Amino acid sequence: IKYTSGMDPRLNDQGPLLIVLAEWKAPVYDKKITLSTCHIRRNGPQFLDSKIHHNNLLNNILAKIQSNFAGTDEAVMLDERGFLSETNATNIFMAKNGVLLTPFAHNCLPGITREIVMGLADKIGIPVKEKDISLTEFYNADEAFTTGTMGELSRVIEIDGREVKDKSNLKIKEKLDAAFYELVKVTGEPLPF
Repeated sequence: IKYTSGMDPRLNDQGPLLIVLAEWKAPVYDKKITLSTCHIRRNGPQFLDSKIHHNNLLNNILAKIQSNFAGTDEAVMLDERGFLSETNATNIFMAKNGVLLTPFAHNCLPGITREIVMGLADKIGIPVKEKDISLTEFYNADEAFTTGTMGELSRVIEIDGREVKDKSNLKIKEKLDAAFYELVKVTGEPLPF
């Protein structure tokens, strides 16, 4: 609560406000999603650090609006150099020639589910690498999927109208799904409903 308008934080005479929403809901995505690349770039750390979970997600909201107009589930957001960063709400993975790839977390939240998937890949013998991924590389993925707390692991079936087909037939996402759900079964907290 401010005693007058303005951007100076000293005008807030009631202290900071913390809102916590404790809610359970089913995963927000189907297990198969479509993506479209948007022109909105993901914030770099020199502007508003995307590696912290904050409420200033205007770029992501604008990207989601563009995705809605494109008729896709999520928007692919690039970094300031034109490499993949993340979607408007989730982290991105792709598989190519048996290697699991994900963008560096320079301009995105290094998500918990992202970290778990990288650890599981390593544990079950799937090579995993963080790297700058161009849009062209992403178009040519053998497999692609997104990760997030509210979406778990969701297979990408289309990127900018291009169908993603598992050309390698290595079923990397399927193997990671099995490892992920086994981990959830062993470490997760059962819900009473």
